[in-house]
Amino acid sequence: MTLAPTHTARVAADRARLLAAVLRDRADQHPAEAQLRAIAADLDTVAHDFATEQPSVINGVTITNDIPAGAAMALWNAHAIAEDTPGLAHLRPVLRHVLAHMPGATAPEMEQLGPEFARREAGLRTRIALAAHELGRAGDPTTRHALLAILVDLHREFADLAGTGREAPIARD
Repeated sequence: MTLAPTHTARVAADRARLLAAVLRDRADQHPAEAQLRAIAADLDTVAHDFATEQPSVINGVTITNDIPAGAAMALWNAHAIAEDTPGLAHLRPVLRHVLAHMPGATAPEMEQLGPEFARREAGLRTRIALAAHELGRAGDPTTRHALLAILVDLHREFADLAGTGREAPIARD
């Protein structure tokens, strides 16, 4: 019996596809254009694998938080590229939003910045949480695309505040 991808898998595929589009939109003229396009290609693989792989079934129960092996490897590679590329480390927590809706997933971790940044840090954390919440509720792809772009910007702003993302900012649309 052929099973269609689960709702959870379809959401992950949609988020991966839309985040890939956000990164491609911003890659032109960026110093790390090749790396942004490589991360977008990895996200295309994630989207494809989630959209086409059948869910696992164990003892008649469909597993809804299963991550296809190819998608897991592609996400790992995207994280590695973001980590290794100056000015792109802020994308690591953004990539976690692809799977944040899955059962058992946790919100992207962000470092504590200290008392001198407390007000700005709290504001950014709140804005990130609100955007992530709205991403989970958004019904149309245009809104989800915009929210993922906002999350990229907010995580960039957080990285700048933390002093970890000063190189090669991704231009806003």
